[in-house]
Amino acid sequence: MITYGALLGKCSLHQLLWLTFWEMGFYGLNVAICTQYFQGVDMGGSIIIHTFGCYFGLAASYHFQTERASGEQAHNNVASHNSEIIGMVGSLFLWMFWPSFNGVLAADGDQQNRIFCNTNLSIAAGCMGAAFVSRIFYNKLEMVIIMNATLAGGVAIGTCCDIITLPAVAMWVGLTAGILSAVGFEKISPYLASKINLQDTCGVGSLHGMPGLLGGITSIFAIPYFVEDFDTSKEPWPYNKEKAYFPAMKDSGSVSDQVRAQIFMVLFTFFFALATGYFSAYLCKTSVFI
Repeated sequence: MITYGALLGKCSLHQLLWLTFWEMGFYGLNVAICTQYFQGVDMGGSIIIHTFGCYFGLAASYHFQTERASGEQAHNNVASHNSEIIGMVGSLFLWMFWPSFNGVLAADGDQQNRIFCNTNLSIAAGCMGAAFVSRIFYNKLEMVIIMNATLAGGVAIGTCCDIITLPAVAMWVGLTAGILSAVGFEKISPYLASKINLQDTCGVGSLHGMPGLLGGITSIFAIPYFVEDFDTSKEPWPYNKEKAYFPAMKDSGSVSDQVRAQIFMVLFTFFFALATGYFSAYLCKTSVFI
């Protein structure tokens, strides 16, 4: 769904079917490498879901009818009053259910509580950040900016939503994500479209890509800061049954091993998504798959 947001209106259903077919395979491979080989942690999927889906789609968009989102058909790539109302309703539903999305793999007890609280705080702070940017750019509350950038808080907090134990940190993450996403929608996306013809129909780069990377980077600093808050003898990590909260630490007990795993996960996902998205779309644009 995230990938399709970058391709909306630019490829046929047949092409989209094949692109989805290949993406599921590459997505599964990326998850296996990041969580099993690197042993990175990503509870809410900021990296393995949002970042991968975004940059896979953006890389794929280079091979699909870019003229349909620019030039004479640019008028088709604008919002209407009805679409904005539907988008606002969707944003409200996503706000309500995002804590459950981030916490679906969590164990019972304190871990779920941290995820639900941190996600709600981050989304609320993201709304504040979006409103702040909206006032700067338009001197009023612009709903299109707010309803999109608000959800960036839920994306950004995903990787470390079960790690952060200070509410203020969760709010700072959401606030930063809201500001980054709003600026992305208003300034960065149009700039990239004019300079390198990057066609991002639904703004997934601002809503999923940049906040997803922010979430991964946040985990790199959050893990060593909050690691002392967990009693590994009482709270095992749900992905393995051994008494180790962070998987990469189970052998050495060193926090630096988990930090290294997070760095590898972020870098590998970013470049793997770009490469596989470009390759998959190149196959889909051939005559066999049109």
